[in-house]
Amino acid sequence: MANSILNSIKRVCKYHRSKEYYIANLSQEFYLPLQSQDCWCLLTQGVAGPDDSLVEAGDCNPSRSCFRSQISE
Repeated sequence: MANSILNSIKRVCKYHRSKEYYIANLSQEFYLPLQSQDCWCLLTQGVAGPDDSLVEAGDCNPSRSCFRSQISE
């Protein structure tokens, strides 16, 4: 179970933001975005990332050129 949670966290870009990000950080937890939230990119401050693709909960993943993991390996 711990491995699946860790793998999920690794697949979330550190530049992905939603309101949930700030709530998670208050309790010093890792951020896992929810599908139903409005999201934005910290780098562009908009709904599209530096690669011009939309910022969505499941789409900001390692397949994108601008992706950076929350956890360094």
